[in-house]
Amino acid sequence: MIGWLHRLVDGLRARRRQRRRAADDLLKARYHLFRSLLAGNNRAVDLLTEIAVLLRMRGTDAALARRISRLIDETAGMIDRLDQLASGGFRGLYPVHQRLAAAITSHTAALAQPRDLPLCLGLDRIDEPLREIVGNKAANLVLLAGHNGLPIPDGFVITAPACRLLLEHEDLSLRLAHLFTEKWSAGNGDLSAETAARAQRLLEQAPLPPELITAATEAARPFFAAGKALAVRSSSSSEDGRRHSFAGQFTSVLNVRDETQLLQAIRQVAASSFTPRSLSYRSHAGLDPLSFDMAILCLEMIEARAAGILLTRDPGEPASDRMLLSAVPGLGEAAVAGSAATDVYLVDRDGSVDWQRSTVAAKERQLVASPEGGLEWQDLPAAERGRPVLDRAQTARLVAWGKKLEDMAGAPQDIEWAIDAAGEVILQVRTLTGLGGAATEPGRPSSPPLLAGIGAAPGRATGRLLLVRGRRDLQSVPAGPTVLAMHGSFVDAAAILHRIAAVLVDLGSPADHLACVAREQGVPLICGLGDAGSRLAAGTWLTVDGGQGRVYAANAEETAAAEAEWHSTAKGERSLPALPAGRRELRELVTALNLTDAYGPTFSILECRSLHDIVRFVHEKAVLAMFHAGDEILEGHLATVHVIETSVPFFVSVIDMGGGLAPTAGSSRRIAPETVASRPFRALWQGIVTPGLRWGPPPGGAPMGSVVSSFLTDQKSERPVGMPNYALVSRDYCNLNARMDFHFIMIDAVCGLQPGDNHIRFRFKGGGTAMARRRRRAACIAEIFEHFGFAVDVREDLINAVLQGAPCRVIEEKLVVVGRLLGFTRLLDAAMADDQTARAAAQAFLAGDYGLTRLERQT
Repeated sequence: MIGWLHRLVDGLRARRRQRRRAADDLLKARYHLFRSLLAGNNRAVDLLTEIAVLLRMRGTDAALARRISRLIDETAGMIDRLDQLASGGFRGLYPVHQRLAAAITSHTAALAQPRDLPLCLGLDRIDEPLREIVGNKAANLVLLAGHNGLPIPDGFVITAPACRLLLEHEDLSLRLAHLFTEKWSAGNGDLSAETAARAQRLLEQAPLPPELITAATEAARPFFAAGKALAVRSSSSSEDGRRHSFAGQFTSVLNVRDETQLLQAIRQVAASSFTPRSLSYRSHAGLDPLSFDMAILCLEMIEARAAGILLTRDPGEPASDRMLLSAVPGLGEAAVAGSAATDVYLVDRDGSVDWQRSTVAAKERQLVASPEGGLEWQDLPAAERGRPVLDRAQTARLVAWGKKLEDMAGAPQDIEWAIDAAGEVILQVRTLTGLGGAATEPGRPSSPPLLAGIGAAPGRATGRLLLVRGRRDLQSVPAGPTVLAMHGSFVDAAAILHRIAAVLVDLGSPADHLACVAREQGVPLICGLGDAGSRLAAGTWLTVDGGQGRVYAANAEETAAAEAEWHSTAKGERSLPALPAGRRELRELVTALNLTDAYGPTFSILECRSLHDIVRFVHEKAVLAMFHAGDEILEGHLATVHVIETSVPFFVSVIDMGGGLAPTAGSSRRIAPETVASRPFRALWQGIVTPGLRWGPPPGGAPMGSVVSSFLTDQKSERPVGMPNYALVSRDYCNLNARMDFHFIMIDAVCGLQPGDNHIRFRFKGGGTAMARRRRRAACIAEIFEHFGFAVDVREDLINAVLQGAPCRVIEEKLVVVGRLLGFTRLLDAAMADDQTARAAAQAFLAGDYGLTRLERQT
């Protein structure tokens, strides 16, 4: 009997386990079916967004047809999975899908098939019929200069069809498309800087297609085998034309010395088609921002002793028939970027220099090729710093070339040149755009100029001065006529020139990228002003004469006229080009969305009029059919960390991303600060260990309570409670995340050779006191940052401060200040009893009183 009962119980348990396993299996099957449907939905949405891009891009007919075919298959699979999930409840979707697929296929069949075009072309194989696939930069150089007997470097072109393979490879265009769709659906022709930057990063990190790698490395191998480096430059069919130069909008990578560097350079140049400034340039030039027409020109690197730009018409006075010649020692990148002191010669067409109106700059350094690849600055000998870069014979030869190229082209030319041991060579030829600016009026004798510089873009304009210390300032341009004043020639300003009256630049030259774009858009620009930002007050009304290179105080009549003209002229955003016939029909059948209200009466199978409608319908119904689904998110492990040993009460662990630690650091977990090789971290640490920093409760504060307790606990703990501080470091990069008591700080800094890439981003939020005191501390910090030239945004107790585009030396100096602020601001909110205290604390910091002894005496 007992045995029988045991067998019965065991049987019941077995059947229960079997039913549980069956139920689990069914649930898992439904779950995996649902997850499969969701994965299909994600793929379909990606395809839809990519198709929206390809409908807009030129030369993508074959890619568009392939993507649409994939979407038809994907939506069919989604319908199958939904019907299984709902036990046959959605069979009515099948005939709707079949009708749509038939109509769409009839349209895609008419799309042109791709031609069999080469992926790489040597310069000696380029002729006029191939101009479209090699881009204007390569075509102009070869057809205008090389085929007419003028010296150009050897090289090859990675053609536009080859560059498009990059977008096709591993669904890169899907990810790009996903970034862009939201802006289009809102009807906005511009993409945000954040969206464009994300798109650029995607291309820079993308794997290259094997056929592109093979073609490019085979073309480059003879150069590398001979010990020659390459200059890798953009050559789109949009740039260097008669109407649009795209000067400075795309990236060039110089001194590429091996195949690995070449492949990375290809990514960088291709990615520059999606920078915020190049996308904005396209939009405001009336071009489709997403027309990817990039080819890449690879030229033998010239070991330049001198280089520069020749404009065959002086842009300040085009009618004078003079030429303008800029020159720098070393490589010419410093001249076109406007980042170094530049000789500027006004030259008659017989080659003679007008020395009274020319400028020989005091040149302290030159840009040269590094043996490992890339560029580096090199100090000039003292005897060469004040010497003209060019002699009379060199000037005469360049002028003669300029006249020949201008005659052949039938228009004024913008010529990039270099001089090496063998003599002069031409690197780039394009039409000189933007010479049709407003006639320059003579300066008013009764009103002497406030500043005088070099006229880089002609015309006369009046506006209110906006001082630009970094790129972030360019994002908050006020309405109305505005004159930008900036220290360096920020090419990013090209993105907003359509809303700017005039531009003043302390450095720069008439031949740099920003000046070229300003001439195109008719915006007066003066460079070489020295210190306009410190001599002029923000908000001052100015009249800028770009032709004469003079800045005047605007009178009442000029101010009123400028405001009236500004408000009567359409300065808004340009609309995007409309889709051509044929593609409009595809948009209605594929990407248009008619089902928007998931809970309304029209959300039905009968209202599905596009593939997008089907995707939307299936997804919503699948969610209703499956009540719950999800995955557990798994956290990965941090990389090996090194803890900085220090007596300062700021504890930080360092994670090396490559080159951030000296070899002496070894594998030891605890390291000395001196073993960190990261340049920005070292500068930051210099500020952290500044003598006299308080690092504790400030004098005269409110009762600290738990704040003081936390501070005391921190002092006793090897890994302080509440302070999980980490720094990601490389040779020129540092990202520090610090939690100090009740607030957090994030610092992100790049400190390298290229000023345009350098930045400091600082973010601060929180505190252990009431919001009023935290706001006052935020105001104190903001005042300090503004004093040191940062662009600052304060919202409640949240502070964002940014400094961009500065040389490495300046970045290091500012990071020392930021490091001091880490200790100075700790628990500072406790002392912020009123606004006067906040102001006094800021003044104490600026006076070097980091321990707040003055504030202590007052309390």
